[in-house]
Amino acid sequence: MFSRVLRYRTLLTGAVLLAILVGCVAPQAADTISILDRKQTQGQTVVKTLQANNCNGTTEMKQDLQAITQYTHDIEVNPYKGVSVNRRAVSDEIRSYYGIRDDTADAVCVVPVQIPAGAYYTYDLEWVEIWREGDFELGKPDDDPEGTYRVKTSMLCEVVAQRAETCPSQ
Repeated sequence: MFSRVLRYRTLLTGAVLLAILVGCVAPQAADTISILDRKQTQGQTVVKTLQANNCNGTTEMKQDLQAITQYTHDIEVNPYKGVSVNRRAVSDEIRSYYGIRDDTADAVCVVPVQIPAGAYYTYDLEWVEIWREGDFELGKPDDDPEGTYRVKTSMLCEVVAQRAETCPSQ
């Protein structure tokens, strides 16, 4: 009889402790972070050169070339004055909102080229950072944000110049 009561108390104590632990680690309304996307902006631009060599070709080169540049998904979290936030948690929510899996990514630019036989061309590609900006709210959304954020989501490219060059010496 005594061991049965002891087992019952042990089970009851375990159930109470489990309920307390679940209550402590389960997401609370105060833990909710809402991302409010507001606008897209352009950041820095970088010009890189792509070379297309048909110096030894006997026919016109007509194909798509790919240029690839790697960039980092920079995230800036700016809480309003007097607001204390877990920047890591806000950054993680931003990553989830925009579907960002890795810190770095490759941006790909497809350049259609048409180069006569015996020619060498260079293409200047302008790469532009694309940023998303918005607000974040902690707890239940109430249209009273606790801060702002910026995240670099991608890079776009554009051919800004094309030049026929002298074929390099062999």
